[in-house]
Amino acid sequence: MPFLIIEGGEGSGKDTQVDLLKKRLDPERTVFTREPGGTLVGEKLRSIVLGTTMEPETEMLIFLAARAELVRTVIRPALEMDKLVVSNRFGLSTIAYQIYGRNRQHLLPFLKQASKEVLGDLEPPYCILLDVRPEIGLKRVENRGDGKTIYDAEKIEFHRRVRHGYLNHHNDNGRGVCLNANTSVDHVAGQIAFQMDLWSI
Repeated sequence: MPFLIIEGGEGSGKDTQVDLLKKRLDPERTVFTREPGGTLVGEKLRSIVLGTTMEPETEMLIFLAARAELVRTVIRPALEMDKLVVSNRFGLSTIAYQIYGRNRQHLLPFLKQASKEVLGDLEPPYCILLDVRPEIGLKRVENRGDGKTIYDAEKIEFHRRVRHGYLNHHNDNGRGVCLNANTSVDHVAGQIAFQMDLWSI
């Protein structure tokens, strides 16, 4: 079974769409996870990185550490059991946020090489990028009223750089697609279902 990732900036609707997939997909054959997180170690690292200001290089390495744990203890075993794995964020987010958002483009070659070591011979995942204009996404975050992470609180210029990173790299492995997430939840869900049918997921 394939490995599917739902990506997107703040307020793009990733959590909502993943919740809808949980209702639609067979729970016996599907494993849902998230980044950072998905494991005991990953969830501890998530609480640190989402609530703590740190050096960009430190932040990037924490994401890589959480990913290494997730791949080895959750994703690879699930795929070997012929289960579909659906992840809320993965490697593309690190490129978008830690490289483009933090203006660390010079670290992109290092990140790509380190990611290869983390992933090993894992097949390239399918990636659905939910593209939302930062102005719309951040307004949605404000309307949620459930508190902000350090990323939600960043200035609009940060989120524009993040979007640029996503759009530049979402199709790097040839298995990515960018969907318009400025529209309604139902419309986006329909786009995702159509794309998954095309990929026979």
